[in-house]
Amino acid sequence: MQVKQLREPMNIVVSPGGWKARVQSTPRPYGGPGLCCGGRLPPTNAMAGVGLQVPTSTSSASGNLRHSGLTSSSGQPQQQQQRAPNGPLQTLVRAAKEARVLTSAPPADPLEVSSRLQSTRSWPALQVLALQYQGRLDQASMVAFFRRAAQLGAAASSTSASPSASDKYACSRLLESLALSCAPLVPDMGPATVAALLGTLGALAACGLVDVQGVPYPVVALVQALLLASLPQLHALSGAQLAFSLRGCVLLCPGGLPEVWLDEWLAAAGGPVVAQMPPQALEAVLSSLQELYTVQGWSPGDQWLSDFLRALEGRLGDYDGQGLRRLAVGLAGLEVRPHSDWLGAFRGAFDSRVAAAEMEAHDVAGVLYAFTKLQVAFA
Repeated sequence: MQVKQLREPMNIVVSPGGWKARVQSTPRPYGGPGLCCGGRLPPTNAMAGVGLQVPTSTSSASGNLRHSGLTSSSGQPQQQQQRAPNGPLQTLVRAAKEARVLTSAPPADPLEVSSRLQSTRSWPALQVLALQYQGRLDQASMVAFFRRAAQLGAAASSTSASPSASDKYACSRLLESLALSCAPLVPDMGPATVAALLGTLGALAACGLVDVQGVPYPVVALVQALLLASLPQLHALSGAQLAFSLRGCVLLCPGGLPEVWLDEWLAAAGGPVVAQMPPQALEAVLSSLQELYTVQGWSPGDQWLSDFLRALEGRLGDYDGQGLRRLAVGLAGLEVRPHSDWLGAFRGAFDSRVAAAEMEAHDVAGVLYAFTKLQVAFA
């Protein structure tokens, strides 16, 4: 924090719910609603342009902005650019054809797939199994594969600080194989299937098994296709499905998300939906909001944040020491300071965990640092 920022009074906005948020002193890095990135993205950050047309040699970045449906400086609407629908899905299908995945082999028996998945205990074994069934899985079996991968990732993260390089490589090859097998399935996927795939991909990324700068391109195309497929389906999802779908999209799209998708997500997750989210889902939403604010300067509106903090306040007693630390760090990263009643409830949950010796020293330090950071920012 610069000395100038500490000495000058901050421009504070007080919401109807009592919480406060800092007003950004710099303009948002992304233009208007619906824009994610105006320029050409580097290859290592290909996922940043999810849902947007990728510039080509005959279509520059400025051309994309001219044809994005925005109005010109004179106020006249500009002509929409014609492009093929489901671009990411077409890319995925093309990659599957090149890999000769789309074959006429008979579909796999779901019971056989389920039985073999249950007996799989390692990443290499799961990778081999995915290759054996490549192009032959139905939607239920595909979801089972992703969930088994998430289970292996959760088990590994509970026993070691970070996944090994070999586990990351095996997971990467597994996801590439599964993404190619998903190509013919995406058009017919329902809301629950799309949410399950995005949620499990997010769980793998949260475990550190997915390196977003080195994900195989078929996985990039799959995430883009799923994000587009989920847009008209968001209102059919439960609170937990919305939360973990958001986390998956955020973690696998390091350059940010289209604001039109985020606005639709907020509309689907508002009011009673966010109030019914379980503790893990609320934590996933907070970490996702923090990342979105950091990456693209985006944050929800006042009323939605008030509803979210109210739901979080009612669940504070359900978090352990690590969970409380992550909540405090998330609020500090989002630059949101809740009202005094909320802070009192958090203090009560924090004190009870400390008194019961249920918080590690680094968790206590993390909570104190996060709230000190907020105190300085709002001084």
